[in-house]
Amino acid sequence: MMPSINMATPAMGSSSVNISQNAFGSVEVRGFRPWKNFVHDNFPWLEHRDHSHGDFRAQVSSCRLGEGALTTICAGASEVVRTRHLAEASDSGFIKLMWQMAGELNLQQDSRECTIASGQATVCDTTRPYRIKLSDGAHFAVLMLPHDACPGWGRISQQICGARMGDDVTMRAALGALLALTGSAHEVMDGAEDTVLRAVQWMITSSLHRSVGEPGIANHQNSRLSKAQQHILENISDPELDANELASVLCMSRRSLYMLFKEYRLTPGKMIHDIRLERSRQALSDAQQQHRKITDIAFDHGFGDYATFSRLFKSHYGTTPSEYRQKAHAPRELAS
Repeated sequence: MMPSINMATPAMGSSSVNISQNAFGSVEVRGFRPWKNFVHDNFPWLEHRDHSHGDFRAQVSSCRLGEGALTTICAGASEVVRTRHLAEASDSGFIKLMWQMAGELNLQQDSRECTIASGQATVCDTTRPYRIKLSDGAHFAVLMLPHDACPGWGRISQQICGARMGDDVTMRAALGALLALTGSAHEVMDGAEDTVLRAVQWMITSSLHRSVGEPGIANHQNSRLSKAQQHILENISDPELDANELASVLCMSRRSLYMLFKEYRLTPGKMIHDIRLERSRQALSDAQQQHRKITDIAFDHGFGDYATFSRLFKSHYGTTPSEYRQKAHAPRELAS
């Protein structure tokens, strides 16, 4: 059954004094124990841990949209864990897409880990163990979809869960459309909601599949960006590779190059770094390269020194290169 909050009955037993519904239809929860009980009743099969300092507060609103359910949550520092035992106990599996609107969210699944900030998105599969950590004041949206809502999900699930999605523009557009539907439920014309939901589902499916491909602007329809990406991949070991070289390869001025990238909320430097980091991550998880020095892997992908590589890697993936390699080659199940 699709998880969804019954907004009409926020009070729950003895903890009802700490749970109330405001004028906007959102449920407000005061105290971590009432929050734990509230989440257990509406989103079961999770363990909870409190990392807040002082009084814990949370605010939740939820809306069913076609086959899915969209929930927005603002909560204090905390952690939820779906252990292997709880994943196996759950009667259904869902794709869990998360967009960060404020604060940070850290997701761990399938020996991968990422930290997303405002404007970024990630995804996990509820049939497998995962861990989510929230910073204080985290504000995020969660869309739960059945597996068949994304054609080919079974093929890409193991490759993408626990990683930050690279197509920020499409994912932000999808969330904007979903929030617009939930905010104007009585104004949507007959049939328009289904049309929007089908479009959003296509956008999300497309973004998920693109995120599995090469980093940067994988499979993008813009030929110049694709050419820039290919040149980076072919010259990834060159530490001198920069925007000037990309401009020359694309036969355009440096200014025009930056204007082109700006249309996609990118910079040449970010594309170069993202591709280098992703290829380095792939090398660290490759069993055939398990015994290579991490420094050599960094040099092979154009990083001039290990310190810079380690700092950028941790900023991007939320863990150090050595910690990532250890998890990738010696995966440990979450405690049951």
